[in-house]
Amino acid sequence: MTIAVLLIAYLSILYLVTMLILRHCLWGQKPESTLSTEIRFVLKEGQTIVGVGDTIQGMDFYIGDYVRDENYYDL
Repeated sequence: MTIAVLLIAYLSILYLVTMLILRHCLWGQKPESTLSTEIRFVLKEGQTIVGVGDTIQGMDFYIGDYVRDENYYDL
């Protein structure tokens, strides 16, 4: 066998052993809960978000009943 074949075989075995050790170490661990954001509002039919404001606590969405005219074109 040439040295290139031996090197590829060695690296493949090293990779497989590393993956087996990693899987063994992570087997009993519980995954951390991810941060989730709660949705505090739901748009009702006909409502649109007419503005967004940035505050210290987060973002404020301004909701209105404004419906855009289908024939209105923003030039």
